[in-house]
Amino acid sequence: MASPGPRLPGIHRPEGLAAAARPGDVPQPQHLHLPGWVRRAHGQARPILADLIGNLSGEPRQQFSAHVAALVEGMSSGKFSLAWQYPGLIDEGWALVGRQRADAEEEAKRRRGLESARRRVADQLRDAGARLTPETATRLNRTLRSADGPDAIKEVANELDHAVAAVRTLEERRRDREIDRTRERLRRSLPRGADAEAPAESWQDSLRRIAEQYSE
Repeated sequence: MASPGPRLPGIHRPEGLAAAARPGDVPQPQHLHLPGWVRRAHGQARPILADLIGNLSGEPRQQFSAHVAALVEGMSSGKFSLAWQYPGLIDEGWALVGRQRADAEEEAKRRRGLESARRRVADQLRDAGARLTPETATRLNRTLRSADGPDAIKEVANELDHAVAAVRTLEERRRDREIDRTRERLRRSLPRGADAEAPAESWQDSLRRIAEQYSE
């Protein structure tokens, strides 16, 4: 009876690992006497490792590719027992893919929050409308578009609040001066001594009384 040969490492494709659009390069072990079981183990692991590399980017991809290359190089030098490290190597790559996915989701969440905050401040800028000078509005819009973080956007919002508050203060001062001028005109329009005999009336009552006189 022929021997079934050495037992192969338990190599399994991680559930959820997507086929990479551009699989990574996984070299073939080069040895004149490469055992058949090592060749079969590599044949099982190779497409999985290639997809793991293809699903990675940046430093994690370089790191994992180097580990794969080191393992294959070791088997090429005759260390055939390294084939038993394929399952652990696949687990390492899958963990890197998971961390990279989590980082990408966190970055996407951060960007969504940033854009949401940017839109809120943009709406406030639009609502401020004519209250701001064209120069101020242009500068704040430009700064808001280039803001690359929540603190920078908050700074634009604070500056907008201060600018609107300053405009409101000026408007209130102009209104108060207009009220004072109106009061003075009303006082001068009254007969001499009438202001002393009649109880003091509020400027609202004075304006209302004048409006009623004109309507008559």
